Amino acid sequence: MRAGRWRRTVGTAAVLLVAGVLLAGCQIGPAAPAAADLRTAAPPWDAPRDAVSYIDKAGFERLPLDFSGPAPYTLTIAVTLDGKPVQVAAGIGIDKLRAEQAAVHTHSTDGVVWVEAKTAAERPTLAQFFTLWGIRYDATCLADACAALTVTVDNQPATWNTPLVRNSHITVSAR
Repeated sequence: MRAGRWRRTVGTAAVLLVAGVLLAGCQIGPAAPAAADLRTAAPPWDAPRDAVSYIDKAGFERLPLDFSGPAPYTLTIAVTLDGKPVQVAAGIGIDKLRAEQAAVHTHSTDGVVWVEAKTAAERPTLAQFFTLWGIRYDATCLADACAALTVTVDNQPATWNTPLVRNSHITVSAR
């Protein structure tokens, strides 16, 4: 190899080495998630894109997307606001960007909620579900609707923070 060609090859290799070292120090991967902000605006309500901050705020452990607990189950949730049905969003509790999910999550817009807790002793609640969804929810309000909040489980009156029970049908209504 001639001397000029050798110097170019060594020079190119040195530049690539320095660039590689500099890039190794940079963050590679998704940016830090935005803070969990509970919305009060009128529907429609999409699932939060940065779900990990909502998973943390709801008090759930971040689980891998392929996780399935020892006794997974489903239930359904129906929401009505001012007499109009609200579509339950797909992807609640799922952060595809970071490949993580909460033990409670949705896959579709049919109101089916999946509970895949690590142990059968875990008792996720309706309040945690709405936190995952990024919607303000407490004993008196759903989003900005703070009149006549009612919750039923299998057509029986229930508390606002009712547990998410296997095969149950939960309805939440507010005006």
